[in-house]
Amino acid sequence: MIAVLWLVSCDSAPHHSYVIGISQCMTDDEWRETMIQEVMIEAANYDSLKIEIRDAHSNSEEQIHQIHELIDRGVDILVVSPFESEPLVEVVEKAYRAGIPTIITDRRVNTDCYTTFIGADNQKIGELAGQFAASNLPKGGKILEIWGLPGSSPAMERHRGFVSSLAKRKDIVCDSVHGNWLYDDTRKALLAYDSLNGIDIIYAHNDIMAIAAREVMQGKKISRPIMVMGVDAVTNTGLKALQEGQIDVSFLYPTGGEQVIRTAIQILRGESVPKEIPLYTTTVDKNAAQTLLLQNHQRRNYQKRIMEQRDKSNQLLSKYEFLQNSLWIISLLTVCSAISLIYVYLMNNKIIRINRELLTRNEKEEEQNRKLISLNAEIKEVTAQKLRLFTDVSHEVRTPLTLILSPIEQLQSKTEGTAYENDIKLIYRNASRLLRVINQVLDFQRLESGADEKWHFVPVNLTTFLQDIKGYFDGMASIRHITYNFVCPEEKCEAFIDRDKMEKVIVNLLSNAFKFTPEYGSITLGLTVDNGFIITVEDTGKGIETERLDSIFERFHTGDSRSGSGIGLYLVKEYVNRHCGNINVESEPGVKTRFTISLQKGNAHLNQEEIETDSASQLTTEVLSLDSAEANRILSSIYEEKILIVDDEDEVRDFLKKVLSTNFKVATACNGKEALSVLSSENISLVLSDVMMPDINGFELCHRIKKDESTAHIPVLLLTALTDIKQQIHGISEGADGYIQKPFHINYLKVRIASLIEERRKWKKNFENLVKSQQKEDKRPDDMLTADELFLRQYMQKLEDFYSDSDFGVEKLSDELALSRGHLYRRVKELTGLSPIESLRNYRLEKAVELLQQNKYTISEIAYNCGFSSPAYFTKCFRMVYGKTPTEMQSL
Repeated sequence: MIAVLWLVSCDSAPHHSYVIGISQCMTDDEWRETMIQEVMIEAANYDSLKIEIRDAHSNSEEQIHQIHELIDRGVDILVVSPFESEPLVEVVEKAYRAGIPTIITDRRVNTDCYTTFIGADNQKIGELAGQFAASNLPKGGKILEIWGLPGSSPAMERHRGFVSSLAKRKDIVCDSVHGNWLYDDTRKALLAYDSLNGIDIIYAHNDIMAIAAREVMQGKKISRPIMVMGVDAVTNTGLKALQEGQIDVSFLYPTGGEQVIRTAIQILRGESVPKEIPLYTTTVDKNAAQTLLLQNHQRRNYQKRIMEQRDKSNQLLSKYEFLQNSLWIISLLTVCSAISLIYVYLMNNKIIRINRELLTRNEKEEEQNRKLISLNAEIKEVTAQKLRLFTDVSHEVRTPLTLILSPIEQLQSKTEGTAYENDIKLIYRNASRLLRVINQVLDFQRLESGADEKWHFVPVNLTTFLQDIKGYFDGMASIRHITYNFVCPEEKCEAFIDRDKMEKVIVNLLSNAFKFTPEYGSITLGLTVDNGFIITVEDTGKGIETERLDSIFERFHTGDSRSGSGIGLYLVKEYVNRHCGNINVESEPGVKTRFTISLQKGNAHLNQEEIETDSASQLTTEVLSLDSAEANRILSSIYEEKILIVDDEDEVRDFLKKVLSTNFKVATACNGKEALSVLSSENISLVLSDVMMPDINGFELCHRIKKDESTAHIPVLLLTALTDIKQQIHGISEGADGYIQKPFHINYLKVRIASLIEERRKWKKNFENLVKSQQKEDKRPDDMLTADELFLRQYMQKLEDFYSDSDFGVEKLSDELALSRGHLYRRVKELTGLSPIESLRNYRLEKAVELLQQNKYTISEIAYNCGFSSPAYFTKCFRMVYGKTPTEMQSL
């Protein structure tokens, strides 16, 4: 069997084929088309030849590039028909030295580095034309010579041979025009020629120009006949023109296509070829033209029959190769089948052995499953106990909140018109909000336990109700650049709903929409009225997979979609059902999601005992106090530092200013832009900023503060109601020193601010001590210092060496210490409590203080000597740190 396969593979082995690459300077004239046709006809006689032809479009640079491609292609023979001789010298020599046999045809190249040249002698053609003209010219005759492209070797050689043959006829007058080998250029030149009368012979360097000359003469009145001579005698142009009488005589310029292929075959066979292979020319008149045309016609018919026979042979060969391949495949399949049978037998034995092992393992796993079922029951019991404990704790918190809220309601009536009215209202609103959160936590437990829950269905204007809920998320939409709209054609749509439960439904759907909608997306809350009320929440978020749409309202259904913990949408579904309504969802993943709530008009469908007049909820809160002595010390202290409160809500800003003014100096700004203005004009020690603000939000404000060297040392606390962990991570990553969620305890806020201020005081003092200690002479060698001491010595030395250079910053400092910016920041922050920017600025300011105390320099000189870019910037930084201007410090 193996022997058979070997024989089949040997018989079907392909014969070696050769590639002949031909670089033609152009292919848009008939002479070269004839040459290519002859090449292809002759190549068809050899099965092993493949011809690749490149057309340079009369451009030497393109021809050089194409020859390089053929060399890189690894052609076996390179044939070059040059457009210009000199530019191709280098690339032809490259091919020849690379071991590629190189044939030059038609035009020569100014080098001897080629295998052979095949072509006719253009000068000889010119001599034949001159001899023919001399024998047909009368005494004193006149010749008009139509040149090819000036400067091309064929045109110059044909002219030189023509003139040399006419040298003996001193009575002949010669004139010339330039046709550039082209029909149109020749017509233009002859039409511009003074007069063709008096011309006896027109000698054109090719047949195309000769034909153009005859057609121009036919359009003019010529007093006597003019003989027209051409060159090339190509089948469809020159020979046809001779037969039709347009040209009187032409001189054969053979293309040599057949000879090129025959010579290439000789080279491939290892036979020697001469350096020059001349192609002979002859004079062609009308009779000879008819004979040549007939011969060409017969040759083409013969070649056509050869090609047809060859096609039939190729078809038979293909069938033979198919049979060979089929035998090979059948033999291979037979071998594979035998191998497969052996493999199946072995695998069957292995499977039997594995099945025995699996049976034993399954018995063990069944025993483990029984144990897991028992453990699962225990886990469920523990989970139930935790849920009951959580519910009990929630009730314990809810009770004192309610007891606190009642006295606050009484205080509201007693404090109207007093200084405490706004404070009591603020306390009441935030206490109500806290109690609402606790009540929402209990809702799920009530539904799960099946306990009866009192519902309060009241008439509500859905338009106003939904507008209010929509406002909860306006800030978030602004921050995330989400297009957020409420669409309702009706000003008043009264429906009976439980305000609290329906608020939870809409808030849950909007929360999910914001959670899964990317920045620059859109969310629409809509209300329409038909036979009932239709509330829609539509977003352009990630969407929900089609196979999950039927299960998203199931209890504890989780996944990577908008179901979250698996409770929210379950509660939504239950609350809508208790309103005798329906909720549906439609989603196109990656495009949009739309939740639709349908409610009935009127109240006949509701439990009449649960319908009542809307009443205010009873909400309350519990205030925690700090009892530690340290906290009391901080809360009773008065700090000289000034803090900046930034919030776009007047109520919040005024409240914070009032309560914080008892401990700190306070400045305020209603937005980030105004805050930056205050920072540039006042000495601020800490910034307390809201996140959701128009124009410049809290994140951007923090980023700008920390980016500016003059304000980078100022601590920033972000104050917001957003609880998303991503928001907190983003705030800290922008450089914020703290992130406090609303609602907050005011004493906690005060302690947090005071702690940051005191911490900054301590860091500043430590750095000043560090600078002074480093200025003292330390004679200990480096090997006696700890790693931190050695780093600080090197760090302080770099500050000393470069502090006076205003271009020296953190980038150059990190380069000098061979540390990345991140590594440098962490190391310096750990050892000094300051960032590299702050420590460099403070070092410069310490040097400035020393110079100010000497009273030898002006403020401008000190600023520039200490590395500040301008006196104004120096004054700003100095006042920011010391609370005084340099002038005030110098006068002390």
